[in-house]
Amino acid sequence: MSNQVFQFPPYYHKEPFFTIQPILNTRKKQFQMWQDLILQYCRYYKIYELDINESIKSNSVLFNNEKINRKLSREALKSIIDDIIENGFAEWVDKEKEKEKEKDKDNNNNNRVLIMWRKPDEWASLIYKWVADCGLLNTVLTVWEIQNGDDSKKQEFHQLNTTILMKSLKVLEKQSKCQTFSQDENVGVKFFSI
Repeated sequence: MSNQVFQFPPYYHKEPFFTIQPILNTRKKQFQMWQDLILQYCRYYKIYELDINESIKSNSVLFNNEKINRKLSREALKSIIDDIIENGFAEWVDKEKEKEKEKDKDNNNNNRVLIMWRKPDEWASLIYKWVADCGLLNTVLTVWEIQNGDDSKKQEFHQLNTTILMKSLKVLEKQSKCQTFSQDENVGVKFFSI
């Protein structure tokens, strides 16, 4: 990645963007814009987890525009994150907290969210294509090699979050394109040609 700073879209500099809109259609568009912004920002900086409390407390530039003196409230951010989760681009890191939330809609315990700026099936396609292109079909790789190996350095999935990588490998397993196995704490993957 270059030393350039993420360029925020023009709508980030509009005051109403930071206030949840009361009209449903407008709010849907606003939430879509927030989703796009969060996913683009996280992709640019390769961020896979966001801590809502920390983001608000630290006045993260993503949710706090000092130039126009506007920032998202914690409640607004949670609503936006819930929408992103509904769209399949994120999930709460602690599944138990998600279950509690279903029981009690006012529960504010959810703090950490896994951001998937690519869905696991998209990562799975990229990984499988890389394996095939490198002639690694019918061989065994470790998860570490996929994430951190020299051969994957130029790939977008290099240093991919382990949870997202494992979800992606599960997609490939369901497609009979790989099999994962573990020994102690090491996870291996055998990729199959189809």
